[in-house]
Amino acid sequence: MTTEKTKVYLVNHTHWDREWYFSSQDSIILSDLLFTNAIKELQQHPEASFTLDGQLSILDNYVTIHPEMRMTIQQLVANKQLQIGPWYTQPDALHLQGESLLRNGMLGQLSAMKYGQRLPVGYLPDTFGFNSQLPVVLNELGLHSFVFWRGIDPKKTHGFYFKWHSLGGQRTVTAVNMPQGYGTGMLLTPSHDYVDQRLDPAVDLITQISPQSAKAVLIPTGNDQMEIIHDFTDKVAKINQMGKYEYEVSDYPGFIAKLNPTDLADYTGEFLDPIYARVHRTCGSSRMDIKLAATKLEDKLIYQVEPLMVIGQRCGIDLSSGDLVLAWQKLLESQAHDSMAGSIVDSVAADILQRLKSGHELADSLINTIERLIALNLGLTDQQVLLLNPALTTTDAYQTVKVTTASPDVYFKDVEHAVLQDQTKVASRENVLSQTASGDHYITEPAYYLSTYQLKTTLPPLGYRVIDFEATVATTNRLQLIATQTISNDQLEIAFNDGSLTATLFDGTVLSDFLTLQDQGNAGDTYDFSPLAGDQPQALRFQTATVKANQDWQLMQLTGQLKLPKNLTERKNTQATVMFKYHVDLILTANHNLTAKLHVDNNIADHKLSLVVNTGSSVPAVASVPFGFLTRDRQEPEQWQDRYAERPVAIWPLDHSVSVNGATHTITAMTSDVKEYEQQGDQLWLTLLATTDQLGKPDLINRPGRASGDTTKLGHPFFPTPQAELQQAFDYQVTIRIDDRFDELVIAQQALQVSQTALAYQSQQLNLFINRLDNKLQDELAPKAPLPATMSLFELPEHVVAGACYPDFFDHDAVIVRVVNPTKHAVEFALPTGAQVVNAIDEAQDYQGTIASYDVLTLKFNKAVFK
Repeated sequence: MTTEKTKVYLVNHTHWDREWYFSSQDSIILSDLLFTNAIKELQQHPEASFTLDGQLSILDNYVTIHPEMRMTIQQLVANKQLQIGPWYTQPDALHLQGESLLRNGMLGQLSAMKYGQRLPVGYLPDTFGFNSQLPVVLNELGLHSFVFWRGIDPKKTHGFYFKWHSLGGQRTVTAVNMPQGYGTGMLLTPSHDYVDQRLDPAVDLITQISPQSAKAVLIPTGNDQMEIIHDFTDKVAKINQMGKYEYEVSDYPGFIAKLNPTDLADYTGEFLDPIYARVHRTCGSSRMDIKLAATKLEDKLIYQVEPLMVIGQRCGIDLSSGDLVLAWQKLLESQAHDSMAGSIVDSVAADILQRLKSGHELADSLINTIERLIALNLGLTDQQVLLLNPALTTTDAYQTVKVTTASPDVYFKDVEHAVLQDQTKVASRENVLSQTASGDHYITEPAYYLSTYQLKTTLPPLGYRVIDFEATVATTNRLQLIATQTISNDQLEIAFNDGSLTATLFDGTVLSDFLTLQDQGNAGDTYDFSPLAGDQPQALRFQTATVKANQDWQLMQLTGQLKLPKNLTERKNTQATVMFKYHVDLILTANHNLTAKLHVDNNIADHKLSLVVNTGSSVPAVASVPFGFLTRDRQEPEQWQDRYAERPVAIWPLDHSVSVNGATHTITAMTSDVKEYEQQGDQLWLTLLATTDQLGKPDLINRPGRASGDTTKLGHPFFPTPQAELQQAFDYQVTIRIDDRFDELVIAQQALQVSQTALAYQSQQLNLFINRLDNKLQDELAPKAPLPATMSLFELPEHVVAGACYPDFFDHDAVIVRVVNPTKHAVEFALPTGAQVVNAIDEAQDYQGTIASYDVLTLKFNKAVFK
C-alpha cells in the first residue's frame, strides 16, 4: 500500500449532548461562551469551517440569548463556514417511529431556514445504533449522505465508506463511518506525540481494514462540548511536516465529494454491532417511565392530533401549525439519543418528564379545542357523542367512549354493540354555588356517573359522526360474570387452570403457559441490562381468574402476587421479603386479536420484568421496522470477547410488531409500550422494564471493562440514580394476534389500528373539568359555517397503509398524506385527484406510478381539495 496516495481530511467540529449528566440548561450557559468563541474564530479566519453537531435546537437556544448574533450566523452559514443541522435534535434511531425521525428532520429544516442552508448530510455522530430503514428517512428529507459512528461491522459493509440501501433497495445514501468515533483526532496539536501516537495510527486502522487502498480518509477532530480548534489551518500545515500522510482542512460534504461511488461497496441492513463502540442494545428497557411517556405523546401527535387538525381546518378551526411544532419540539428534545436511551442522571430525567408532560398538555389542548368547537357548531346535546376517526380508512372496531351522565345506564342508538366496561359514581354535594341571572344560589349538586363504554360501530375515514344515546333502566350493556374460566372465539381459546394459561389455536395447536411474567435480577446500569451471576428468571404465576362477558366482548381478569428480592443484596443472599403484585386483563372479541392490559406496582429494585409469549415455534421472528419488516439472527456469536466491545446479545429493538411463524399458524405481538424483544427457544420475551441505581457501572457480565457514562474516567464520580429504580405503577398494552400465515400488509394494518384509535367527545355540564378547556372555549369561538352531521375527507385504498396525515409544515395552504407500502413487493398506486408528489420537506419529486417495497410516498394537497 502506498501511503503517499492517501489524503486525510480533518473536520473541525463539536459534539453537543443536550443533556446527560448535566442539564440542557447547563448546555445553554456553556454555549454562551463556546459558540461565541466559535463565531469569532470563524470571522477571523474566513478559510475555516466548523460543524455545530448536526442539530438546530442548540443554535436556536443560543440565538435566544444572543439575538444580535443572528445576522452574523446567517453570513457564516452563507459562506459555508458554519455547518448547521440537518436535525432539530440528535435523535435516537432505534426506539422511535420513522415519522418521528422525519419530523426531526422537518423541524431541523424549518429552523435552518432562519439562518440559511442546512448541512446536506444526515450527520448522527453518537446515536446508539441505526435502524435498517434510515435511508428511506434520509432520502425523504432530501439527504443523500450519512456520517455516523456506532454499530458498524466492516466485514459486512466491506469497509468504512459504502453505499447504504434501504430494505426495498430504492433508497440509497453514501455512508461514511468514523470507526474510532467523533473524537478520533481531538485536541489537534502539531506535535510528534499527537501525530505519531493518535493521528497517524487512527488513519492506519482505516487504511488497513479498507478493502482497497483508501485514497481519502476522514478524521473528525472535535469532542463532547469541545470548543472550536483555533488556528486550525496553521496547525494542519505544521502537522503536514510531521505525519506520514497528507492532511487537508475539510468538512463533511467536502469529504463525501472526494469519494468515488464506483469504488464503494453495497450494504443493506441495520447497524447494531458493538465492535468498535458500544451500542447498548438493552437500553430499550431502561427508564421506562420516559419511554412510555414519550411513546404515548408520539402516538398522540402522529395518530390523533395531526389528522384531527386536518379535520379541524376543514371545519373552519384554523389553529396554527406553530402549536403543532411546539408540541413536537417538546417530544424531539426528549428523543435525543441519551435522553431516549435513558442514560442520564435523575435530575435530567425529571426535566425530560416535565417536557413530555408539557407536550401532552399541548396535544390534549389541541384535541380538546377541535372537539369542543365542532360540537358547538353541531349544537350537540349532553345525550350525544361526537366520534372522530383520525384514520384514513373506514373502521368498524370497538372504540372507547367515555360519557358523564345522571343515569347509571344508557342506550346507544345506531351502534352494533355497546359494553359498559367501567363506571364510577360521583356522590352528590351540598351547598354548591350556582350563579344565575337572578343572583347567587347554593344548591345540592346531584350525583352523576363517569362511565367507560366499548362501542362497536362504523366510522367514516378521516372524519366524524354523531352517536345519540338516552337513559335507560335496562342493564343489558353490563358485563356478566361467567362461571367458566375460559374465553374463546373461532381463532383462539384461553383457559386458566392452576395458575397458568393454556391457549388452543384454530389449527388445534395447544400452547401451555401461553402468557407468563418472568422476573430476574439486573446488575446493569441505565445503559444496559446485565445479569446477576448465578441468578435465574423466576416465573410469576397467577392466583385468580375472573371472567366476564357481554355477547362477543369477553374479559378475563388475572391477579397474582409473589414475594421477590427487594434489591441485589437480597438476590445474592437468596432472600425475598417484598410482596410484588401484578394484574392482567385479557380482552377477546370476534376478531383475531387478544388484548393484554398489564398493571404492575413496581416496589422492588434492580430487576428486569418481561412478558413471555409461548409461540410454539423457534423460527426466527419477523419484526417491524419503520415502513417495513426485517428478520434477525437469533444466535449470539461465540467468543464474543475477542471481537466485540460488549456482548452482542440477541435482544433487539421493537418497532410496532414482532411475529413468529409456526407450521400452520403465526403469532404476532403488537405494541407501542414495549421497546425490545428476544427469542428463547419457542418463547418471545418482551421486556417491560429494567431498573437500576447507577448511571454507569464497570465490569458487567455483558459489558466488561470501563463504565459507560464516563463514571470511571479521571475525575468523574459514580452517579447514583435512585429514580431509575422506577418505584411506581406501570401500565402496558400488548395485542396478540393469531393468523394462519404471516402477511406483512395485514400486520402493518392491524398494528396501525392498535395505535390509531378514535376520539370521543361529549358536551355536558355535570363536570366541566373532564376536558380542561371546556369551560373556557366559548360559543363565539365555534366556526360559523354550518357543518354536516357526518363528514369524511379522504380514504386510502386497502393495498397500502397510511403513514401520516398532517397540515403541511412548510405551506399553510396544504395538507400532507404519507402512504406506506410495508410489503416486500412494489405496488401500483394511482395518484388521487389534486395530489402532488413531494418529499418530507416539500420538494417536488418524480413519480412513475408504483411505490417500491418497504417504502413511502408523500402526497401534497391544497387544502381546498379536502373540501
